[in-house]
Amino acid sequence: MLSQNISGTLYDDEAPITGAKIMNVTSKSITSTDANGNFDIYAKINDTLIFSSLFHHTKQLVVNESHLDGTQVFELKKILNELDEVDLQARIASKEMDEKETTKTIKQQFKTDVEKNPHLYRRPNANSGPIDILEIGRRIKKLFKRKTPKESEAVAFDITSEDLDTLFKKDKFFTDTFLVLDLNITKDYKHLFFAYCETKEISSRLLRPDNKIYLIDKFLEYSKDFRDILIESQKQ
Repeated sequence: MLSQNISGTLYDDEAPITGAKIMNVTSKSITSTDANGNFDIYAKINDTLIFSSLFHHTKQLVVNESHLDGTQVFELKKILNELDEVDLQARIASKEMDEKETTKTIKQQFKTDVEKNPHLYRRPNANSGPIDILEIGRRIKKLFKRKTPKESEAVAFDITSEDLDTLFKKDKFFTDTFLVLDLNITKDYKHLFFAYCETKEISSRLLRPDNKIYLIDKFLEYSKDFRDILIESQKQ
């Protein structure tokens, strides 16, 4: 009588939550909601349940006797602020060049270059010919280019397992809780999962904050494949 399944439905303030994870941390069992937000999970009194969804605040519940009676309804709150961070990235406005300030800077650089390379700017004697105006022009152009703003995009590379390990240590969203509750990857298999992701050649561009939603999709896809591989390996 003190041990049975909890049946319930998980909602937010708008609709049932599909694919949310419910974990009994006491018994180490886990399940997920169906298309209508319904779920069943083994539990007994005083067990601790954790409800988790990608875009909702995590909810923790200690099971009491009333939770084992009939179908329960649970609610998760949406993470509105974190959704804004993912979807509403502002464009970075390009800064126009200040002509007066740039001219002042170039003049100072020119003066410094003259002091460092005086032989390039003076006529040694009357027989050495005219000053090399073309050379002076080239050097001034080089100094000007050095100060001219130029946008350049960092070269993308494939994310390594070390990159993922660093991400999950420093990022506020990608944490061990996300790994366990949303990807169903236990900490014992954490680094093996990172190594598996490395073989998928994920572009480093997905590490940018405005690409977070795409990185989440990759993790969801690869975690499912990884769990399937683990299940098959345990059968052998």
